[in-house]
Amino acid sequence: MGTHQPHKEIVKSIHLKLGIAALCVSAGAAYWYYSPLIALHQMRTAAHDYNAESFNARVDYPRLRESVKTQLNAVMNEQAKPKDSGGGADFGKMLGMAFADKMVDAMVTPEFVMGAMKRGSIEPRRPGADKDEPAKPDPKYTSERVGLNKYIMHVENERGERGLSLVMERHGFASWKLAEVRLPTPAAAPD
Repeated sequence: MGTHQPHKEIVKSIHLKLGIAALCVSAGAAYWYYSPLIALHQMRTAAHDYNAESFNARVDYPRLRESVKTQLNAVMNEQAKPKDSGGGADFGKMLGMAFADKMVDAMVTPEFVMGAMKRGSIEPRRPGADKDEPAKPDPKYTSERVGLNKYIMHVENERGERGLSLVMERHGFASWKLAEVRLPTPAAAPD
């Protein structure tokens, strides 16, 4: 009978180790799955606390600037379609695009991006506006996961329409960075 006792202890030990391993794998999978939400929460907290260092660690500024430039250029191309194709319109379009590129480089700064995330909008604020205006509630968000490496957080405006979208991309196992901001599509102009 004494030989069965060590066998039971070994089986118990194996079951305990398997249970701990399963728990660790489950915790790791849950952390991996919810890691974009954790990163977005950390970014929002850093924005509210004006902690640029923590915020900047989660933003890929070159990719972010490029995404904004691409979208602005597309909007400008659409709006600058000449009724008759003349050389002046092409020159104006080139000049506008060059100006837009410089404007994006100057505008997409940690302070601007943190403010946009805090407000849920890219509308510029005058200095001291936050002190003068009553506090607005945090914007409402909806989200979607696109594949394994992309997570998109959509911000709703005051009218409940989809506004700004923040695109997070995976860097490593469970680290995420803001890589793109999708601007709201402008309403079509009436004819």
